[in-house]
Amino acid sequence: MRKGLIFIIAILAVTALAVFATEELTVWQLLENEWVALDMNSTSTTAKAFKSGAANGSCDKFNWTINFETEVQVAQWVNWQIDGTKWTWYVRKPGTYITDCISFLIQSNGEIVISFSDFASPTFVPGADPFDTAVNEYINAWYAYGIGNLPSGIEEMAAAAEMNETTVFIPDSAELHEGISRKLWNMIQVVECNSAGVYRDSGVITITLQRQMPWIDGETGNYNF
Repeated sequence: MRKGLIFIIAILAVTALAVFATEELTVWQLLENEWVALDMNSTSTTAKAFKSGAANGSCDKFNWTINFETEVQVAQWVNWQIDGTKWTWYVRKPGTYITDCISFLIQSNGEIVISFSDFASPTFVPGADPFDTAVNEYINAWYAYGIGNLPSGIEEMAAAAEMNETTVFIPDSAELHEGISRKLWNMIQVVECNSAGVYRDSGVITITLQRQMPWIDGETGNYNF
């Protein structure tokens, strides 16, 4: 009985020590020249702080040294904007055409990987026109990105089917922290054997953060504690 009581007291002491050793603090954020207290009960607040490492001393020694430490763990964040997610072409005559028309901006404080999936050549949609067949069911398509507003500014181009094998690695840099903007291009080749009708394809672009901290919930982007 006595051993069991001692064990329970020891567990309670360890628990109390753990609570005492790390204590969450109130955090204020400067917003529009005013200090605003953050909601510490929310997992989506922008910053949390804790204190730990309590110390004390008592004797007649002449000098005391107290070591202080400030540790700041910063999560990786990303801001991205795209002013369109669909190109719609209206083509009267066969030919090879290219357009930019979509602008993309990405900003982050760490490495980024952009990957692509489900891209393919636009395929004839039966019944959309409302005819059900086409002589050539596919329209060749390419995707590209560049800086300027002219095709001569294109940096890299890939056929639609090749997009799924392509990844774009953006290294951590001052430019990325400030924001990198690019023009997205779409090139199509309509040939004589493409029957009149609607051709369509859809793909998925995935942005993956490479330097995320373990205390961030990967699904929500909030704290996981």
